[in-house]
Amino acid sequence: MPVDVIHLLPLPLILTLAALLGLAVLYDLRTFKHHKKKEDAIYRCASCRRVYTTPRQTPLARCPACGKQNPAARPR
Repeated sequence: MPVDVIHLLPLPLILTLAALLGLAVLYDLRTFKHHKKKEDAIYRCASCRRVYTTPRQTPLARCPACGKQNPAARPR
């Protein structure tokens, strides 16, 4: 059964789109575990300038480097 050339033209486009879709799914699966939880609070130490997070929102959190209590940083 002969195949017309016109039927082969969409083949590279379909293969390229399938490869891009596969790469997007792979990227999503690999980076999903790195997404930061929404309930984490971000803090910046006033004395040593270290940035750290805590799993729960508290008014003050102790810096893991120097031990100073710091308020939560304002989101930008």
